[in-house]
Amino acid sequence: MIGYAQLRPGRGFEAGRAAAYYAQRLITPRLLRRSISHCVAASIRLRHGGIATLNASPADPALAELRRDGLAMLTAPPLPAEVSEMLAYFCGQRVVSSGGHLQRLEEVEAGTSIASYPLATVIGCPGLLEAINAPSILHLATEYLGCKPTISSLGVRWSLPAAPRPESTQLFHRDPDDWRFLKLFVYLTDVGPEAGPDVYVRGSHLTSARFRVKPYQRNALERKYGPQSVHTITGAAGTAFVADTHGIHMGMPPAGAPRLILQVQYSILPIFAFHYEPVPAPLHYSPDPYVNRLIVVPATEIAGLAALRGGASGLTRRLPEAKRSPP
Repeated sequence: MIGYAQLRPGRGFEAGRAAAYYAQRLITPRLLRRSISHCVAASIRLRHGGIATLNASPADPALAELRRDGLAMLTAPPLPAEVSEMLAYFCGQRVVSSGGHLQRLEEVEAGTSIASYPLATVIGCPGLLEAINAPSILHLATEYLGCKPTISSLGVRWSLPAAPRPESTQLFHRDPDDWRFLKLFVYLTDVGPEAGPDVYVRGSHLTSARFRVKPYQRNALERKYGPQSVHTITGAAGTAFVADTHGIHMGMPPAGAPRLILQVQYSILPIFAFHYEPVPAPLHYSPDPYVNRLIVVPATEIAGLAALRGGASGLTRRLPEAKRSPP
């Protein structure tokens, strides 16, 4: 999980972040947002490459589906076949409780609806960082965004049954995060109708949002987009899909079994509502430093910094001796 920045006046207030975040929130007309996102993407493409660098294929059927519907199922999920091993890994780790403490999942207070893992725990899952940087995923994100993507959000979380009331993400809503973005979702447990499946309103990403983030009503959505557009996504562990979550969506509150899901956001810019604290990358893997700069620090940089600090310390220790030496 990634923490939030202080966007309201008070201790730790970051005026620049607040201005950048609310500027894109204020502009709701779809065509204007799209024009601005194209300009921002072009600037990033000139500086960091993108489509040409990653050799993305515009003929990708998932890309066409994503552009048309805002949602595309992935027939070749990026995770390794042993999704059960990832599930076993996370079941052995501690989640962040509502009070901010680390505790085992079975120790979480009754009535808790969401339980997330710390970012370092997520990055430490074997094979996960490689999976979210899979060429097929980065190609798709590059084509859809128009530039080299930034991984701006990454989390693995449980949705738990028996909560007293749904979270805001368990009601129909739009994500107001950036000018343009998409998310990768992977079910790490089997998700049936009673296990909190995601629901997406196809085509809603092509319509304008509203400034105030408030939930939409299902009956109103069915009248506007048609009942067939409100699509519930169920599937076995390993089911993967991408969605433009500027479109209207929700994660249903589980009524039976809990659900564990991996969620990764690829965007044009960082999410200015977040406070990023990157964690060390695994020593065996060096992901693209630009794409991953908000979530991990490359092992080579950590080693270089440690060497620099060690050298500086050695120099400091030698200075008194140098001063005593004759000219």
